[in-house]
Amino acid sequence: MFSRALMVRVAALLLIMLSMAICIKAQERGHLDATQVQIRQRQREPATGSSGGVTSGYIEGQIPTQSLALSLEMFGRAEFARGEVFEYQVQIQNVSQQPIELPWDLSPADIEPADPRATYQYQTAAIYLNARLGQNRAVSMEGPILLFGSPSIRSTIIKLQPGEWVQIKAKGRALSSNPNDAWPPADLTSKQVEGTLAATLSLDASSFNPGTGGNSHEDTRTIKRPISSNALTVRFLF
Repeated sequence: MFSRALMVRVAALLLIMLSMAICIKAQERGHLDATQVQIRQRQREPATGSSGGVTSGYIEGQIPTQSLALSLEMFGRAEFARGEVFEYQVQIQNVSQQPIELPWDLSPADIEPADPRATYQYQTAAIYLNARLGQNRAVSMEGPILLFGSPSIRSTIIKLQPGEWVQIKAKGRALSSNPNDAWPPADLTSKQVEGTLAATLSLDASSFNPGTGGNSHEDTRTIKRPISSNALTVRFLF
């Protein structure tokens, strides 16, 4: 027979283990698989647009400076042939001491109001892949992730409590995102180049005004300085 004191200690230990398991599970807030989603575009795209500057600190009480951490993970081998499609995953974590709201919809159509005359505001999270060939040649890769969210459509927003994170799986391609860049660079003498692959996150706030007579316009401002992820060692095969 177990003594009463031993049973109390065992029960307390089980309670602590259960609480830890609940906390660990709660830290992952959401997961998106961009490889399986059919992205739907807005019906009304702006005819004109403008961009603003970078703003640090709080924007509408939501995004404090140095509040997010970004990490990158690759699936499969870390070798890229030219034009090869690969899968990767990024994690965005709230490392601040307060809740943060992030855009969480892959389709911009979901932030567009039903009323075509309505002015609306929304946020965009853009995640880009950046490769560095050799020591100092930077190249942006195809395969950015764009997330959209509207404060008036709560299903497009996700709230991260302190310590919580989200993960997004996506596909990229080993080609330069700039059609004016030679790929591979003309001065490369080797068909195999070791380099690094990292991800960058930036957040924008936009306001869409449908205007009149088809003169719609959109104002955009960057609300968070770009955040870089860890750099993975990879090999490019040309």
